[in-house]
Order: sequence, then structure tokens, then C-alpha cells
Amino acid sequence: MAKYLFIKECNYCNSRKWEKKFTLSGQNLVRCMNCGLMFFDRQNLDEENLYDENYYKAKDNNKSNIYSDYSFQEKVVKSKFNFAYSYIVDYFSKKSKLLEIGCGYGYFLELISKKMNTYAVEISKKAAEETHKNNPNIKVYNSDFLKVRIMNDFNFVVAFDVIEHQNDLKSFLNKIYSILDKDGVFIFTTPDYGTIFNRIFSKHAPAVQPLYHNYYFEKKWLINNLTEMGFKIVFLKTSYFEPMNVGYILMHLHLAFPFLTKLHLLKITRFMRIDNFVIPFFRFGGIECIAQKNRKAKL
Repeated sequence: MAKYLFIKECNYCNSRKWEKKFTLSGQNLVRCMNCGLMFFDRQNLDEENLYDENYYKAKDNNKSNIYSDYSFQEKVVKSKFNFAYSYIVDYFSKKSKLLEIGCGYGYFLELISKKMNTYAVEISKKAAEETHKNNPNIKVYNSDFLKVRIMNDFNFVVAFDVIEHQNDLKSFLNKIYSILDKDGVFIFTTPDYGTIFNRIFSKHAPAVQPLYHNYYFEKKWLINNLTEMGFKIVFLKTSYFEPMNVGYILMHLHLAFPFLTKLHLLKITRFMRIDNFVIPFFRFGGIECIAQKNRKAKL
């Protein structure tokens, strides 16, 4: 039976004042009236079952999956996160150390592992096994990031589409700050809920996933609060086009337009063997951020 965390105050600023945006699946999406953070007031804690193998591969009787088949995501990951790869290779040395939080099947690590020492934390047993299989020389911690004991002098910490999944957001950010070295860099992506497209579609926006996504970010919130925490924003943009495979596109179109599920398009693409075909596709807005630890700032 699933366990839930019932939120009584904003995780980031501890305010108890918020406004309700909408209700979906018995959960209220609210905005903190003090700091502006958006989050669901009830959050699933069943991590073991949330990120099992069903999360990474769609089954016809499973409505909770996110990916048609994550093994098809290799080309997508290596292209989508090229902004991070380009920045890292410009500033790394052979002694550099990189940690990826929520590494999936380790496709990004395949790009970078030959250039520096790399480590990974992955909460999903299935994904951790796949990462080790794809990168046998990388140390992979199959654990919740907040629970794992790890070194504290990383030059780079990357987390792609992971920050929105957290239950304890502030502890997550504080720990990242603490394990970076004096000039360390945090690179991450997350949906941009501040775009006009996400606001128009509201609860039907593909980014709104109450089972998995607990927090919803806008660039203004990230600028204000990461700076206050002790980071310097090096790069921040909203991307509206990214490479996606056809199966992934259909999975997310079903979220925005529920009536499409009746057309069984995913089954058709699998039958035609085109669900792994990668194309540039419009999304409602995704944030790409590079933030460097600021030695002069105080936590």
C-alpha cells in the first residue's frame, strides 16, 4: 500500500500560507504565498514501487509509466543534455569528479566517463543495474540521494529531470551544495511551469504528473533561491524544442489530450516499429540551468 507525505508547510521556506491552483488525482497543487514555490500537498513516498521496471517500459495495463521504453532513450539523452556536456568538457581536468543523481540507464555517463572520474546515485534498482551494465567501471549507488554517504568534493553534480521528483527539496539542494568543491558546478534540467503553454493547459500539461512530480518551478524562483542559497547562475534558459522518440511523444500527448488513449496510437507505432524514431519536437517549456558554487555566499 502506497505511503503519502501530507505537506503542512512549504518545504523551502516553512510558510503555512498558500493558494490552491487546482486539484488532480486527489492532490492539490498549491503555490506558497511567501516564496512562490509550487508543489503538491500530498506526495507519494512509495519509492520502491514508483521507480520499478514499469516506470521505464510501458505496458498496456499500466497507466503510471512515463516512457514507452527507456532503452530507446539513449540517442535522446545524449542529444538533449549536450548543453551540459559542452560546458563540462570546457572546464574539466582529468582529476575532475562528476556525480549524476538519477542517472537512468547511465547514457549521459557514457559520454563523460572516459574524461574524468564519474559516480552515480540511482534510486531505481532496475535503472542502477542497467547503469552498471552500460558503465561497469562507474561506482553506482542504488539509493536515495539523501540517504547515501558520499564524498564531498565533486567538481560537477548533474541531475536531469530529477529535482521535481524530490520530497525534501531543501535538503536535496543543501546536500548538493555541501558535496561540491569550492568552485563546483550544479547542472540540472526541470520542466518550466512558468511558460504560457503550461499555464494554459494547467492540470493537463504533460509536466503535471502528481504521481512523480512533486515540485513545479519557474525561472524567477530558481534565480532568487539558488542565489540566496549560495549559487551563482552561470546559464539559465527555457528550451521549447528537444529530441524525442515517437513513443515518448505519444505518452506525453496522452497526458495533454486524454482522448488520444482511445486511438491506441502507441500500440500502432510499436507494431510499425517506429516508436524509437527520434525527431525534434515541441514541448511546453523545459529549464536548463548551470549554477556555480559561490565561495563568498553564506548558507
